[in-house]
Amino acid sequence: MIILINIVLLILILSLGTFAILFSILVLDSLLRGHDIPTSRRVIKVLSKIISQNKSYANNFYDLGCGRGTLSLAIKRKHPHLSVHSIDDNVIRIFFARIKTIFFRQKINFQKADIFQVDLRDADIVYIYLWYDLMPPLEKKLQKELKKGAMVITNTSKFPNWKPVQKIITYSKTSNVPDFETLFM
Repeated sequence: MIILINIVLLILILSLGTFAILFSILVLDSLLRGHDIPTSRRVIKVLSKIISQNKSYANNFYDLGCGRGTLSLAIKRKHPHLSVHSIDDNVIRIFFARIKTIFFRQKINFQKADIFQVDLRDADIVYIYLWYDLMPPLEKKLQKELKKGAMVITNTSKFPNWKPVQKIITYSKTSNVPDFETLFM
C-alpha cells in the first residue's frame, strides 16, 4: 500500500513539475517575444458569424500570426468543413497549439513559418491580428497573392491603403488602443 501511495505521489509531483516548467516557458516567451494576445471569445463569435453569412462555401481559412491556436481551434470546431491553416514564427507557440489539437482532436495545419513566406493563393478567408507595423508589407503581399473574392479580416489594426468594406466594433468600452477589437473586412 505504501508503495502505491509513493508511486501516486511521484506521478503527481512529476505532473506538477512538468506543468510548472511549461507554464514558465509560456510566461518567458510572452515577456521576451511579446504580442501573445489571443483573439477574445467575443471576436471569435462575431468572426464565426461573418464566415457563416458571407463565406459558407469557403474551403481554406488562414490565421496569420496564430499564436497558441485559440482562434484556429474555435473556427475549426464551429466550421468543420474549413481547412484551417495557422501560421506563426514562434516555435513555442506552435508547439502548444499542436498539443491543443491532440487534446481537442482537431485537424489543423499549424505551421512554424514566416507569414511573408507562406503561399496564400488558395486562401478563401484570411484573419490577421498583428502589429500595426506589419500591415503595410502584408497588404502588398496579399494584393499580389490572394485570388479574387478572398475575404481578409483584420483585428484592431488595418491596412494603410485598403478601405474596409465593413467595420465591426466588438468592444465598445473605451480603450487606449485605437480600434481595439474592431474587425475590418
